[in-house]
Amino acid sequence: MEFNRNGCFIVLLAFTTNLVWGCVVKSLGVLLPVLRDQFTTQTWIIGIVTSLVAVTSDIVGLFTLPLEKLFGCRLVLISSGVIGCLGLFLLPFASNPIHVALSLAVLAGPALGIYSVLAKVLIGRHFREQYATACGIGHAGQALAFLVFAPMTQLFLDTYGWRGATLLIAGFSMHQIPTAVLVKAVNPQYKSLADADNRNDSLHNFDTEIKEAEKRRKSSAPVSFKELCSLIYRALDLGIFLEFNFWIVLMCRFGVTTSFISWLLYFVPHLQAKGFNPQVAASLCIAAAVGFSFGTLIWSPFIDRGLIKSSTAIIITSLVLTLSFVVDPWVHDVIGYAITAFVCGLFSSALYTLTDVITKEIVDNDRLVAAFGWMRAFFFGRLIAGFVPGWIYDMRGSYDLAFIVIGLIPTFSLLPLVIALIRKTI
Repeated sequence: MEFNRNGCFIVLLAFTTNLVWGCVVKSLGVLLPVLRDQFTTQTWIIGIVTSLVAVTSDIVGLFTLPLEKLFGCRLVLISSGVIGCLGLFLLPFASNPIHVALSLAVLAGPALGIYSVLAKVLIGRHFREQYATACGIGHAGQALAFLVFAPMTQLFLDTYGWRGATLLIAGFSMHQIPTAVLVKAVNPQYKSLADADNRNDSLHNFDTEIKEAEKRRKSSAPVSFKELCSLIYRALDLGIFLEFNFWIVLMCRFGVTTSFISWLLYFVPHLQAKGFNPQVAASLCIAAAVGFSFGTLIWSPFIDRGLIKSSTAIIITSLVLTLSFVVDPWVHDVIGYAITAFVCGLFSSALYTLTDVITKEIVDNDRLVAAFGWMRAFFFGRLIAGFVPGWIYDMRGSYDLAFIVIGLIPTFSLLPLVIALIRKTI
């Protein structure tokens, strides 16, 4: 039974990871105006500072692979939890934006990135038949954070001030540590002896290169450029970019990230530009949060029972997600936007979960760490999400075309998947 004691602890770890991530992101969004006034600075400065937690988490996630090889999964998890909590605990003592940037970019962000990658990898290694359900439960943590932590942070802020609120958020983030302690790290299941030998050879070669580099450093012998490139190539598993299957999952993740981040950033400004008052526009976001909560599990029963393939579910989900954006110019009332927001949240969370599922299916178990790390580090989706809708609005004075363009990205991102299905390689 996959949902045994350790399996439940792994799912709890993934759920807590997503919950804490959502808590930190949503809380910083609520605290942004207060931090701007507290440090008497401009909004864009605080915005950049708070966004560093996402940027550094994406980039440092790349180093999860060498860290796991050197120190083991469990030790890295516990250490990351402690370091991340330390960064958040230092936040209430900040006296200027630089202190905030250091606590978020140096400690909290990198720790959250590594923690997130390893949580996905552990689910992939432990679960096989019920993997979709496990992924869905894990992603439900972020859905719960979207619903709960914005009003909760505002309550903390009104009651205890910004320093007390950030201290409580830091205290809540400590839930990562015991969940990491409870987990027993496992090796990939159901792998062949050849796969095991290949992985052992890879680990041996990687460790050998590190030891040789250390000997040269102690003996002051220079390391050649070729050896340095080889070490970096193996440490970050850059060879994964030569695998077509990796590009399938990377593009799926790119499509949902670009569309959903754009929606998060521009949905409320879009409604205000159409004449809705700010209170109504903000309230309609609740519909998306409710949809996001349900979307994590809508496909899981069908995939785990073999009733539908994950690739088919991804195609259906991407097309419906595109439709929720494309119909936007013809929606003008509150009920219509509540429906489109619900559909957007529902199928965005479903696509996030399905991307993890198909990654497990088509990427080798020994490359899951590299796959999830590089997928997280591929930040172009975030850049496009922030730039394109705003640029189109500046050019045309309306977000209608922007939502159509952004909405088409998940469908166009299906191209590698469709090619693989036509060639019957997956």
